[in-house]
Amino acid sequence: MVVDDEPVVLSTMKRLLRRRGYDDCVLCSSGREALEQLEVSSVNIVLLDLLMPEIDGLAVLKQAKPRHPRTEFIIISALEDVEQAVTALHLGAYDYLIKPVDQQRLLLTIERAYERLSMRAGLEGVAVSDVPEVFSGVLTVNSRMKEQLAYATALARGGRSVLISGESGTGKELVARGIHAAGRRPEGPFVAVNVAAVPENLFESQFFGHQKGSFTGAYVDHDGFFQQAHRGTLFLDEVGELPLHLQPKLLRVLEERTVPPIGGRKEIVVDVCVISATNCDLDKACAEGRFRLDLLYRLRGGHIILPPLRVRDGDIALLARHFLEKACQDMDRPSLELSTEALAWLEAYEFPGNIRELVNLMHNVTVRSLEARSNVVTVEALILGRSGVAVGASDNYAPSRLCSLRENEARHVAYILQAVHGDRHETARILGISLRQVQRKIVALQEDPRLRVFLGDI
Repeated sequence: MVVDDEPVVLSTMKRLLRRRGYDDCVLCSSGREALEQLEVSSVNIVLLDLLMPEIDGLAVLKQAKPRHPRTEFIIISALEDVEQAVTALHLGAYDYLIKPVDQQRLLLTIERAYERLSMRAGLEGVAVSDVPEVFSGVLTVNSRMKEQLAYATALARGGRSVLISGESGTGKELVARGIHAAGRRPEGPFVAVNVAAVPENLFESQFFGHQKGSFTGAYVDHDGFFQQAHRGTLFLDEVGELPLHLQPKLLRVLEERTVPPIGGRKEIVVDVCVISATNCDLDKACAEGRFRLDLLYRLRGGHIILPPLRVRDGDIALLARHFLEKACQDMDRPSLELSTEALAWLEAYEFPGNIRELVNLMHNVTVRSLEARSNVVTVEALILGRSGVAVGASDNYAPSRLCSLRENEARHVAYILQAVHGDRHETARILGISLRQVQRKIVALQEDPRLRVFLGDI
């Protein structure tokens, strides 16, 4: 709803909002009309002018907010009055903007207000202590992750485009599939596309399709990704890698909901829910001119930010045990158990590759365990599994029980150094000491002929 006593403002706002996909818009020319319409219309966002005759914006907010707590009010005023702004926020306004309002700032504020609405709706419908059923494949006990999944469920019900951000390996496609399953057409197709893998010269053919004979090699008609995903979901992975000169073509299809097949005489109407994913900071890319802001607005009808594995308290041990058990089943071998020290190592490790790296690590540990006698996974096994060093690669670095403490320390330091390919910083992190202490230990070992052998070529 847009509330303003100036007709030109109402018409301008309506055009702007429609261009951005907000087609269902109620216009009110007075505070009284706004209060009446709020009683009969289901309104999510109210853009409310402050200075109006009879009933001003603050009066509307004061009366309407208690009756419509799930509606977000954005105050727009020509007066930069701090006291009024504070009053409006205390009365429940989402934000307070000063005229003339920058269009990008206004649209971003509306988007953020929709995100808060969706989050609240999701948390009301799904208890934070539970994982929504459609995301049963996402193993987590982390409250932050559960909140994002609840929010994703709410967004799926709304049918708007969704952008999923997160580091590589955090499970963006798995979440996208859950959104599709929770959406309006779970029975429809789910088409996943790695945008970065599509050659630039084939972009239009791959995304929009082509007609037989439209170019050399076009022997048959071909449906593009949008047509394949008709009445379903199109998942655009790594959307931040789309070249700048191709972005207007994608934007046009998202705005018009039609695709122009190469060689076709008419455009084809498509009904597609678009979910995008990126490990890039698209706001920064827009500021640097590498990504179109209008395309970002189209893609980011709702925004889900997946936390990296290293900050998901409680999930590392849960996922490690799960993937370790799965690897054992796949290789038809007895179950393995993670030692207490191994679990502590996993909790302390940064996991730059996130869940994907954890899956590979548990696979490598299971493969190497086939040659071992013990069913307990140790820290050393994890280090070898991460670094790719083969089991028994060098007996010089194997732990020894029948030796002095100094010799045992020399063996252990050298063992860690080989496992991490001589990385002093990683060695210091694993040993829990400073880099300077690591360097001193190496120098001490090099100076003692009896211990130097353990270092080898390190």
